[in-house]
Amino acid sequence: MKKKEEAVMEEQTLFPREEKPDVLFNKILNDPWAYNKLFQTFCYNLFCNDDSDTILSPQQFTKALFNCYSNKDLSAFLMAITQNTLFDLLRNSFLIPYRFNADGNQNPVIMTDDKGLLLPKYADIVHEKDYQHFYNIYKELDNNKNMYLAKAYRYSHIYNDDQSLVEQQVLEISTGILLIRELPDTVKMKETEAEAYSTVWDLMLKLEKELPMAYIFYGQDSFIEHNERFDELGIFLPNSIFLRNLEHHVKKAEAIIYAKD
Repeated sequence: MKKKEEAVMEEQTLFPREEKPDVLFNKILNDPWAYNKLFQTFCYNLFCNDDSDTILSPQQFTKALFNCYSNKDLSAFLMAITQNTLFDLLRNSFLIPYRFNADGNQNPVIMTDDKGLLLPKYADIVHEKDYQHFYNIYKELDNNKNMYLAKAYRYSHIYNDDQSLVEQQVLEISTGILLIRELPDTVKMKETEAEAYSTVWDLMLKLEKELPMAYIFYGQDSFIEHNERFDELGIFLPNSIFLRNLEHHVKKAEAIIYAKD
C-alpha cells in the first residue's frame, strides 16, 4: 500500500491539470493558423526574448528543466521560462476562451443595462464619447439583445514559490462592446472544461480569424433564460482595435455565431 501511495505522489504535479485535453490539442495541431499563433505567443513570452521582463539564470533554467522531467510537470517548466502555464499560453494566443469571472474576479464588467442605458455607478468612469458611440450602434442594430458596453481584461497567473497560491496577473484592460449568446449545454453531457472548450473551438476560431484580438469568454451552464440553463459565449470587441467600423464588426460576429453567409 505504501509503494502505491508513493507512486501516486510521484505522478502528482505542482500545477493543476486540465482533464482530457486531447481533442483540443489535436484541433490545434491540425490548424496551421492556430499552432503558429501558439508558437508566436510562446516566443514573445520566452525569458530569453529581448523584450521579456523575466530574469532566469542558467542555473535556474537547468533546475526548472530537470524538475520538469522528474515531476512530469510541463506547466511548472513553462511558468519558469515564460511566466505562463500551458493554458495561459493558449488563452493569450486567443486559442481557447477565457472563463467568465475566472478565479472569483469579475471579468468582463458590464456597464449598461438591457436597454443600452449606462448604469449610474459607471457614469464617472466611462468616457461620454465611448458611451455615445456604443449607444448609437446599439439603437441601429436589429438584434441588440444581450449587447453591452463593458470592460474586460486579459490575464495570466502568478504562483508563490511553493506553488500554493494562485493570483491573476492582469496583462491588458480594455473598454469595448460585449455580445453574450447562449450555446447548447455541455454540462449535462459530463464534459470537462477542456472538452467543452473543444466543442466551441471551431466557432471561436472562425471569430478570431475574422475578428483578430477579440476576447472570447465561455461559461458552462451559466446562462439562464426561462428557468433553463445554457452554456454562454461572450464576444468582447475592444475599442482600441474595433472602434473604427464597429457596427460592421458587430454584424460580422453575429453572422459567424448564427452561421449566416
